[in-house]
Amino acid sequence: MLSHHPECENFKGHTIKCGRFKLCIGCFIGYPTAILAFLIIKIMNLSELFSSQVFLILSIVFLGTFFMSPLNLTKNKTIKITQKFLIGLGTALLFNWIMELPYSRSKNLSTGFMVFYILLTILNVYHAYGILSSCFNCETPFNWGICPGFCEIRERMLENKIDNFLIKFDDLSYKLLERRAKKNKH
Repeated sequence: MLSHHPECENFKGHTIKCGRFKLCIGCFIGYPTAILAFLIIKIMNLSELFSSQVFLILSIVFLGTFFMSPLNLTKNKTIKITQKFLIGLGTALLFNWIMELPYSRSKNLSTGFMVFYILLTILNVYHAYGILSSCFNCETPFNWGICPGFCEIRERMLENKIDNFLIKFDDLSYKLLERRAKKNKH
């Protein structure tokens, strides 16, 4: 499995099947697009063809497609794949714009890395919230020790003699189920 998403219906829209592999759409579309786009911009010297302001404006537009996710506009896989492609392209354009700023290369690199750590933090917080929300609403909330979606992961942990830390969430799961039951009684 080349995806960090559980084998769960709630996460089915987050992966694509490529042969016998399930791939995370965001990781396997967004990251390669960003890297390839940046290399193409450099190799083809596109910075000389277009103003750096064009790169900045396009990067803002393409990175802005991120907001399609919280607005639930990416339920369709084609739209989600296109969005991840545009986010990757926007990232490359933004990085190129930063690298073309009239400062030293090291200062531009530092700025670029800071910007991308901030962007990645925002993306990861949003994804963590989405994953936790899905798990919270499940019939086995955070009970990854028995959750059918984590079956393959648990099997690989056992197979490779890795401590199954997933069962440590059992208490949290039972408390959530108790709280949910009390709430439903009222």
